[in-house]
Amino acid sequence: MADANLQPRRAFGAAALAKWRAAFSRSADYGDQTLFRSATFRWLWRIYCHRLTSAGRWFLWPSIIFTMYGGVSLRLQGYLVWSYIFGLWAAALLAMWLLRPRVRLTAWQAGRICAGEVLPVDIELEQTGRSAPTTIHVIPHRLAHALLPEPAEGVAVGPLRRGQRRRLRLGLRCLRRGVYTLNGYRVETDQPFGLLHASRRFESRQQLMVYPAFQRLTRLELPTGRRYHPGGVALASSIGESFEYIGNREYRDGDNLRDIDWRATARLCRPIVREYRDEYFLRVAIILDTHIPRRSSQSARDGFERAVSITAAVADFMARQEYLVDLFAAGPNLYHLTAGRSLAYLDQILDILACVEENPQEPFDIIEPEIFEQLSKITTVICVFLDWNDSRRAFVNRLARQGAGVKVVVVRDGPCTLPPLEDATTIGPVCVIDAEQYRHGLEEL
Repeated sequence: MADANLQPRRAFGAAALAKWRAAFSRSADYGDQTLFRSATFRWLWRIYCHRLTSAGRWFLWPSIIFTMYGGVSLRLQGYLVWSYIFGLWAAALLAMWLLRPRVRLTAWQAGRICAGEVLPVDIELEQTGRSAPTTIHVIPHRLAHALLPEPAEGVAVGPLRRGQRRRLRLGLRCLRRGVYTLNGYRVETDQPFGLLHASRRFESRQQLMVYPAFQRLTRLELPTGRRYHPGGVALASSIGESFEYIGNREYRDGDNLRDIDWRATARLCRPIVREYRDEYFLRVAIILDTHIPRRSSQSARDGFERAVSITAAVADFMARQEYLVDLFAAGPNLYHLTAGRSLAYLDQILDILACVEENPQEPFDIIEPEIFEQLSKITTVICVFLDWNDSRRAFVNRLARQGAGVKVVVVRDGPCTLPPLEDATTIGPVCVIDAEQYRHGLEEL
């Protein structure tokens, strides 16, 4: 019982520690920091973390104490110490504006990466001024809290001569999926007194798409419905028509002259044509459940992130097979993408999964009309749910009555609202995946 109570406390303590670490980060953007409600306080905190060095932050508090002590009365001699401190801060402030690094910076990085990975950023520095500081640091400017620079203090660069260029590499660790904006980079030095950072900003807004992390599936069981997509590869590919060759037969009026088999015609002395038919294949729909009620626990939100990762793994498996894939997600906007051979790439599916958000409302009122409009062409429907209840069971039964094969995957830690085993005889087995199973890895589904 004590261990059960200790686990939430540890999780809460880790989350609080991560929040305070983000608050003291020198590269973070404090605009969306929940710890700071006032814009003025955010501005002061940005100066405290960005402009002041670690030594400057320690020296600031004795300076405030001596200022308060020396301002009580002129009879006290504390104002003499305060005058020296004030002169040191004034000289450091003047040097901060006069000794800014005179460099030119160019950065290159990819626009897409998976969560949990480190994005390499190639940076080229060119010295444009006559004199250069002994050491300068390159660090991202106003970085989102889900992105952490590696190393945390930026990349150190030695002295450069005028006109000299140097290439270096900075890493950005992407903690979670989403769409983020990279606001640029800062080049800074703490000379001459080590109290303030003399910096130069290079702002350039670039979008970074962080995909959900997923493990590739080696096997996926798909129930087959009572229909096949009639279009074949001709509808799935924009390169050109492709049909399955059946055999030869005699020419009939109306046949295409391009289909004449001239060798067989010369051998048999009568017109012979090649006969083709459209290839038939499966068209699979993937439905992602995005319903997270308001004031839900963190475990429910973590389950939603796991559901997004499992959806990405299923889409990746489909992209490696001969399938047409329809992705449906509503969170809160409706996303519908038809992907297949030459119609769309896996990156376009992952773009949607990187953007999809939680939805406090039930998404089936939005998804159901869209999917039932396409259901006559869909063979199998894969439903990735966050719970198993009456509304989801009724939705799956309506899909099954229309003749589509249905596979249900429930991503949830605790027990479901309804026992999934009761519906195994009508719609097939319902696969329930908890956090422990996901942590050990999913190779088959």
